[in-house]
Amino acid sequence: MVNNSKAFILAKYAIMFATIFVAMMIDRGISAALPISMAICVLLVTFSFCFIQNSWADGVAAFTCFGVASFIKAFIFPDAIQWYYKPVVYILPRILAGVMCFGTYRLMLWAVRRVSQRRVAQIVAMVAAIAVGLASNTVFFLLPFGYLSEGGEGFVAAIRSVVFLNILPEYLTSLILAPAVVLGVRRGLKLGIDGNNWRIAAQQETANLDADNDRGSDDNHI
Repeated sequence: MVNNSKAFILAKYAIMFATIFVAMMIDRGISAALPISMAICVLLVTFSFCFIQNSWADGVAAFTCFGVASFIKAFIFPDAIQWYYKPVVYILPRILAGVMCFGTYRLMLWAVRRVSQRRVAQIVAMVAAIAVGLASNTVFFLLPFGYLSEGGEGFVAAIRSVVFLNILPEYLTSLILAPAVVLGVRRGLKLGIDGNNWRIAAQQETANLDADNDRGSDDNHI
């Protein structure tokens, strides 16, 4: 039976947030030993949660959890951004990136729907979506800095500072590992290559309930 109860959904998103937050803290620990701040683990985990279940809700929720975790981390490890700017800098850009990422995934699945190898189609769709998600996250996250500094100089400076040091390792890690992680977890959870076995099961369960109700109505008329 498919579990769609509110308690189950709440528990699922709580686990999602906790895992993303722990990954963010791991990145923080790694970055403490480096001259730059890295987000390799948290991006890999966020993209994995985004695609495990082929669901808009989960896709956007993963990036929302990423944004909220970043928002909380900014208070644990204070930065120069004033508190009333923090939601604009940390949460909203991640939600927009999530919409762009999962939207690209669904669009690419439609574009490669004629590919006979479903696994190949999934990998192509995820790689394209991850590339868009990474670019969107970088641009949407750094864009507010252009408004928080005069003449947009902060935005330009921020872009220059992260292009080679942060973007390359973060992008390569997510692009290479995330599809493998997603397909592996889908296999372990028996979600199918497309990640939608749960939806098929829910539809079948609804159809069975409707059939039982119809039979009950027929018995009452006899």
